[in-house]
Amino acid sequence: MNARDLISILKPIDGRDQNLGDLVNLHSVDALTCLAAGAGAKEGASLLAFYRENGAGDAISSAAGASAVIRFTEWDAIHVPSCATPGAMAVPASLIFAQDYEAHVRAVAAGHAVGVALSEAVGGVSALPETWPGLFAAPAVAAVSAAIALGLSDEQAAQALVLSMAGSSGRNGRPSGMPSARWLAIGEATLKGIRAALAAKAGIKGDLGLLSPSWMKGQAAAAVALEPGHVDTLAIRGVGMKPFVSARQGVNAIQAFRHLLEKGINPNTIDTIEVFLPPVVTLVVSRPLVTEDRLSTIAHLGLLLGIAAFEPDRLVDVERARPFNADAMALAKRVTITADDTLTGDGWPARIVVSEKGQTREAVWPQTSNEGAQPMLDRKIGSLPATTAQRLQRLQATLAEAGTAVVQEARSLLLTFTDVSFTRSAAA
Repeated sequence: MNARDLISILKPIDGRDQNLGDLVNLHSVDALTCLAAGAGAKEGASLLAFYRENGAGDAISSAAGASAVIRFTEWDAIHVPSCATPGAMAVPASLIFAQDYEAHVRAVAAGHAVGVALSEAVGGVSALPETWPGLFAAPAVAAVSAAIALGLSDEQAAQALVLSMAGSSGRNGRPSGMPSARWLAIGEATLKGIRAALAAKAGIKGDLGLLSPSWMKGQAAAAVALEPGHVDTLAIRGVGMKPFVSARQGVNAIQAFRHLLEKGINPNTIDTIEVFLPPVVTLVVSRPLVTEDRLSTIAHLGLLLGIAAFEPDRLVDVERARPFNADAMALAKRVTITADDTLTGDGWPARIVVSEKGQTREAVWPQTSNEGAQPMLDRKIGSLPATTAQRLQRLQATLAEAGTAVVQEARSLLLTFTDVSFTRSAAA
């Protein structure tokens, strides 16, 4: 399948479809919520300052900084099978260009479709850790979202796609330190995608046959040829919000443990916690804990269960700068993680067994009564400073009106949250 074929599949996306619009509204507000939360953290503020000071302070630089910070939070929405996080790129790239609501809906939905398709084709979770599917797809997400928001022709959108993907690999290594190049890579990929759309608008041509089977196979050992069946125009439906600042691989175990806590387990009397997870996800959540490494504290499932027990408010702590509760750290040492190949299905299900005073209690997650996206988003917004939360709540209420003014309001929020003056006040 070449780039023209891929773009032609996206053509039927209807920006007037109310159900699709509702999904785009949710994901747009969720991305902006993550941006506001990340801007208040020291590392997030540093990333935004870099893009503002080294990008002439223009809207394109703001979009790149926004993408970097949304992903930095590790609180943004994810498509589990593909490990794609397209909202971080699609929402900012669309908002800075879209002139009306319908264009924004089409742009964000198309960006999600392309991001999920490319992330799945490159291998999804099987491509990790050598290739990061979300980074691999990031330039294409930004390029397609920007191209549609700009109102480019199908031919120009196809050119934007291949211009953005030329030279991409999704290999980022394991950058350490703060601020981390991991998040800069996302910002730069978004910047590349947006500039690719602008280049296509200016008439610059790329290789429309770039996404060939041999090229895809060269990106990762697990990659397969990109086929029409990989492209779901409603892929955004399968992208789920995250209730906590954590690696998605551990979210269901945290939910299961919180369920047991609500049922009356006393965290002070827990002897052991056994967590059973699909084999494909155990490596991420069971690496040794390094408390000075922010990503380690976000991924380490033992610590996250300790936080859930003794510092539950810190499950939404983006920065992770303060020392952790001693009881939380002690509980983390009593957690074991076991790969269980009987745990199958979408969403990386988890089973947890808690031993307390010789008795065991067990829970499996997800449950059929699993919480919907809107209550989750409401809680995320409610965790932010009051003034910021109120602005997001107003935006959420007015998005349903589906008018040009609401896109302008969302753009205004994005530019506000990426401004250095906002990041300093948020950090304070």
